[in-house]
Amino acid sequence: MSPVCVYRLTMGVLGTVTWLTAASALGAAVFAAYVYSSLPPDVTEPRKVFIFKGLERTRHFIAWTYEEMGFGIMRYLPLQRVSHPNLEVTDASFDGVRVRVYKPKAQKTAKGGKMAGLLWFHGGGWVIGSIDSCDALVGRIANQTGAAVVSVEYRLAPEHKFPIPFEDCLTATQHFLQHASEYGVDPTRIGVAGDSAGGNLAAAVALRLNKDDKKKFPPLKLQALVYPSLQTFDFQTPSYVRGRSFFVTLPSEVTIGLWLRYLNNNMSLVDTFSNNGHTAALKKSRFASYVDRHFLDESVPRSTPDEDVSIDLPDDIKDILNPYFSPLMAEDADLSGLPNTYVTVCGKDVLRDDGIMYAKRLEMAGVQVQLVRYPSGFHGIFTFASKPFYFKVGKQMEQDLTTFLRDHL
Repeated sequence: MSPVCVYRLTMGVLGTVTWLTAASALGAAVFAAYVYSSLPPDVTEPRKVFIFKGLERTRHFIAWTYEEMGFGIMRYLPLQRVSHPNLEVTDASFDGVRVRVYKPKAQKTAKGGKMAGLLWFHGGGWVIGSIDSCDALVGRIANQTGAAVVSVEYRLAPEHKFPIPFEDCLTATQHFLQHASEYGVDPTRIGVAGDSAGGNLAAAVALRLNKDDKKKFPPLKLQALVYPSLQTFDFQTPSYVRGRSFFVTLPSEVTIGLWLRYLNNNMSLVDTFSNNGHTAALKKSRFASYVDRHFLDESVPRSTPDEDVSIDLPDDIKDILNPYFSPLMAEDADLSGLPNTYVTVCGKDVLRDDGIMYAKRLEMAGVQVQLVRYPSGFHGIFTFASKPFYFKVGKQMEQDLTTFLRDHL
């Protein structure tokens, strides 16, 4: 090859590398600007959140690409099991539902030597997550509360849509209530808890046991709902509207998509749901009054439902009014009698208003409620409560939750 050819080839390669480097730098700059511009104002630890959100958006893009290529939902591989030296950890089956039981080895208990119990339902939008992904978290809850904690491996959407995940959680809870003594647990000191979609499942299980199974099983001692998903009637609440522009991990459209995975897996409905087109004919119904703006701002007058409004929804979305799918759709009478309730909400979360409205409605129904707000927190922060990567608000949320469980179970 002549020196001229070598020179031209070298310059061509250098030119290509230069252009690729410039394009990469420009792409990185645009991506960074997008991440920064959509960060919620006054979010906790903004520098750390900026890095975290960049990683999260990258993961979301990879998951989207994976699904678009026809591989289905991208789920994480099981994590390496965490060592729990102070716990007896066993995998079991509760009437066909896989669970993992975390039992403190040495626990001083008051009532007949039996300890309290808790069922934990993991988050993940009903689509991802497992007893492996929350292993470290559940182990810490068991250690910090002294309770026997049962982590439930419910089946996931969209392969298993509603009501299957709910029914799995209900089955596991009923089994534990009936067989608590086999685990050294007092059946009158059992609660349900979960984060995000897990909070939805915990609320639904509590509703079902309170309404239909009062005579069959001991009543639940409490329910603890960490930024729970509670309704699909109104996606124009202030927190959902804000979440279209400012978010960390869970923009409004993604949240709606997860709800649809759980409901019917018809992703073509995202825009319709986002604009409340699916409930436009029900604005004067009693269901609209269950998510009344008055619960968020008492200066707003309560709406008066029209009992003559026809409730006629297509079969594939009719479950949006089912309280075991959307707990905020429960009748007022069905809220009465629910156990002591702990609800946490984060100020930078699209689900903030769901939790506030549910807490207000429970309080009006005579339920003992503790609503805890974390103004600078965001959705998912609760799972980042320990090293190596954690947020101070997440750590505080975990401490507050375990204190409540320890004091009230």
